[in-house]
Amino acid sequence: MKNNIAFIVLKKELTDIFRDRKTLIMSILLPMILLPIISFFIGKVGNDSKTKVENNVKIAIVDEGNSQFKNYIKAQKNINILDSKNIDQDIKDGKFFVAIYIPKNFDENINKETKEKLTIKYDNTSTEATMAVSIVKSYIDSYSKTIVGQRLAEKNMDPSILTPIEVIESTTENKDSGFGKAMAAMLLPLLLMIYSATSTIGAAVDLGAGEKERGTLEPLLTTKANRISLLVGKFLAITIMGILMSIASLIGVIITMNQANSMFGTMGDFNLGIGTLGLIMILPILYTMVFGALQLAISIYARSFKEAQTYLSPMSIIAMVLLYSVMMKDPKNIEGFYFHIPLTNGACLMKEFLVGIHNYTHIAITFGWIAVYIVASILFARYMFSKEEVIFRA
Repeated sequence: MKNNIAFIVLKKELTDIFRDRKTLIMSILLPMILLPIISFFIGKVGNDSKTKVENNVKIAIVDEGNSQFKNYIKAQKNINILDSKNIDQDIKDGKFFVAIYIPKNFDENINKETKEKLTIKYDNTSTEATMAVSIVKSYIDSYSKTIVGQRLAEKNMDPSILTPIEVIESTTENKDSGFGKAMAAMLLPLLLMIYSATSTIGAAVDLGAGEKERGTLEPLLTTKANRISLLVGKFLAITIMGILMSIASLIGVIITMNQANSMFGTMGDFNLGIGTLGLIMILPILYTMVFGALQLAISIYARSFKEAQTYLSPMSIIAMVLLYSVMMKDPKNIEGFYFHIPLTNGACLMKEFLVGIHNYTHIAITFGWIAVYIVASILFARYMFSKEEVIFRA
């Protein structure tokens, strides 16, 4: 009988939740579209900036002796030399990326086989200027190698004697997919776990403080539905929303990985098995249960909708602090104590799964703690629902 009543409460709460468009947008639509949007703009802005700089390297040259190096730079197709009356100010204003200062006797000293210096000035706070400097340095290196080759040829020496060791790079992952995997291990756990902590706030506030504010909680208690049935029904409604949110997040990840120039690479780069994918997705679902029960308990304690939101706002901040603290962690070198920290352990475990690590000790510790969190949060919610002064607090 109690199970039937809890099911009726669940059905009623889900109906109310799905009437609220804001809850649907925050819990389902946002997780589905946020990651693809972020990936699209990061990829587009990054590619546009790179293309813009590579095709039009705007520089200024201060040459006191009309050197051959200036002519060499001018001959490069993507170099655009601009005039400037105030180089320092123009660099700060972004009118050009790099200024090259060539000393007066540059060619003469090069011909004497003495070491010369070039000064490069740029704005190191500008990403475009930093890219441009790399391009300019590559031309300087190329020009230097040409000079060295000429000097050695004049002495009948093989230029290869200067490079006795040739470095051949070999990577464990495809070069194109390596960066994508690093980005995925950095951002996916952060976004998925933040959703689990924040996406149920709207539903929890509405099912607790919202009921009290609307005056519908007391009439509900006069029916056959006891407080445990109410708690179970409301908790299951929030859990179902968490499952829907996780599915929406997974859809967002799949959309992202099928985008052109996705920042995470393609699905084929990951080779995640069904079991691993299931473990990745069950983590935010389980944490949704933890936060759902906690948020419901706090919400039922609050006198009003606004008061509940005030109480629950710090929870989002704490969750972000815990998750951002391990955002840059290398998945292959995560210290064991991180798996004992709430929320952080789920993010760290997800990082390991994404790069193919299945550390059974870490898995056992994380899921063990999550089980403790779920039981503790449900008991806390049950305690709140059992107190008269909390239920009828006004």
